[in-house]
Parts: sequence; structure tokens; C-alpha cells
Amino acid sequence: MPREKIANRQLLFILFMMRTTIVISFLPVLTSADALQDGWLAAILAFFGGAAFIFIIGGLGIRFPQDTIVSYGTKILGKWPAKLIGLVLVWAFLVIAATDTRLYAEAIVSGYLPDTPVEFLIVSMMALSVLAAYAGIEVIGRCADVLFPLFTASVLFSLFAALPQISLSELQPVFARGFGPVLRGAIVPSIITAQYLSLTVLTPHTNAPKKALGTALWALAASSVILVMAAAGAVAILGPSRASRVTFPFFVMVRATQLSEFLERLEVLVTVAWGFGLFVGVSVFLFCSARLLAEVLNVSSYRLLLGPMLVLWSSFSLHAYRDVFQVYAFFKPSVAGPFAASLILLPMGLLWIGYAISATRRKKQ
Repeated sequence: MPREKIANRQLLFILFMMRTTIVISFLPVLTSADALQDGWLAAILAFFGGAAFIFIIGGLGIRFPQDTIVSYGTKILGKWPAKLIGLVLVWAFLVIAATDTRLYAEAIVSGYLPDTPVEFLIVSMMALSVLAAYAGIEVIGRCADVLFPLFTASVLFSLFAALPQISLSELQPVFARGFGPVLRGAIVPSIITAQYLSLTVLTPHTNAPKKALGTALWALAASSVILVMAAAGAVAILGPSRASRVTFPFFVMVRATQLSEFLERLEVLVTVAWGFGLFVGVSVFLFCSARLLAEVLNVSSYRLLLGPMLVLWSSFSLHAYRDVFQVYAFFKPSVAGPFAASLILLPMGLLWIGYAISATRRKKQ
């Protein structure tokens, strides 16, 4: 059976939307929480940390362009270590998707539908994403083609509409508290790049696998531009102190925007864009998890696993966190840092060490 393929353009759209979804929802408060008015500098610094993670994640994929991480892991480390690494990534995708979904559901309930059970929203979003994953990565890629212009236009319009409210004096003085707070503010945006672990599955599904690494870097750069603009805008409009406290600063910033007497509540554009990005991201995580789990369990079709995964992932999203504040606590650098580093550095580090040893042996022969 021929493998489903997507264009590298679609991979760029997918990766950009996945990361920018977190950017517009939660990250400005985390970049500015310790850095205050220097949050935008932390966002710039986060690009370099994210780029380093992308090289670690995607570097081996372009050396084995036709293999997923379980396949090339078997060639490097052997069958059982590769299966174990595959299970670690399945767990990573579960945590990322469940956290993103819970965060969006909480925002919808608190901002628009206070009487709607959060369980209904989570299960509905997961079920829609399962349908997309069942249809396959080609369908998800086409969805990204359609949603990307709407997503980008909504985010950029929200940002530019807020320009009249900006006060540049709120961004001064620069480096008032030194470099340390800026560095700490860059930790979480850097490790959010753990989302790009999906490259370990998506790379062989692209038309030009060896270009996947460059595509991921371009997606990171574009989402980093949005993060810098969002962080600077949130601080310049809300002020350093308030921007570091509110849970959803991007929403609060856009809500403060009023273009005319009859055109306000522009945060609905951000909500719609967030929903588009969440749908694409969770669909990709489900597809990648099912593909890896099918390889680990030697199941003939990954689609057979999507039904049980719907139940498991929805339950985890509901029960892993009590409320949005516990989700926020998960994103603290002291928690998210070690968690994401273990999911990236431990499995990928073992693979890189194994690859280096095998390459050295080949040279000696």
C-alpha cells in the first residue's frame, strides 16, 4: 500500500499553526512573567533554543528519509529500545494534545459558554480530530491548506488592530533587571518546540523528506515573529505587571481593542484561529501516536487504534488537571522544563549516541 504524502508547504502550515496556537493562547504571560517589559526579548531568544531542539529532533529524520523514529531507531539501537522510544513519544503526544485541548475548552467556558460542560467541549474536539486522523495525513494537510490563510489573517488582524492602543513607554527600560529574567522567560517558549517531535513521524510522509528540517525552522521562525509581536503588544497595552498576571494576555489585549462604536469584541477572531490551530495540531498528534503505536504493537492499520485513543485521550484531558490554573502551573519552567527536556533529550540523545557509534564503526571498517 503506497504511503500517504503531503507537500512540504503543508508541513510548514501544520507546524506553524501548531506552535502559534500556543503562542496566542498562553505564551505571552510566560515570557513576560519574569522578564516583565523584556518579554519580547525572551521571545526572540526562544527562537534559538527552539532551533536547537529542532536540529536534535529532526536531524536523524533527514538521514533516514523513508523511516519513522521506530523504524530508524530499530536500525540504530535495536528492536526493543526503538519500541520503548516509540512509546515515550506516544506519551508525549498524549500530554501535549490533552493539555492544549483542556486549555482551549477552559477558555471557551470562561469566555463564551459558562453553562456548557467542559467535558462536552473536550470530547467534541477530540472526536473531530479523530475523524481527521482516520481520514489520513493527506486530508489533514488539505485542511491545513484551507485553514492556514484564515488562521494567519485572524491573528495578524488582531495584532494590527491593537496598534492604536500601544504605549511604547511600557516597554522601557530594556534589560532593567539584567539578562537572567530574559533567559528564564525564554525557557518555556523554547521547550514548547517539543510539539515538533511530530517530525519523527511526518518526515517520511512528505514529498521531500530531506527538506523537512528546513521547513520546520521556517515554521519556527514565523511563529516566533508572532510571539515577539504578541509579547510586545501585551506588555505595551496591558503594562508589564498586568501582562505577567492575566491568564490569557493575548485575549485581554485584543478585547481592549475597539475599532469603532459598532466593531468590538475582536477576541472572537483569536478564538476562531485558536480553534483552527488546535484542530490541526491534535489531529496530527493523534495520527502520529496511532502510527507509532501500530508499529510498536505490529498492528496492520493505525486506524484500528483511534477509537480507544479517543476515549483515553479525552479522559486524560479531563482528569489530568483540576482547572486552568493547574494547567498554568504545568507550564512553569520548573515543571515543563524537565518534562520536555526528558521527552526530547533522553530518547533523541540515545539515538544520536547510537548513530554516532555506528557511524564510527563504519568508518573503521
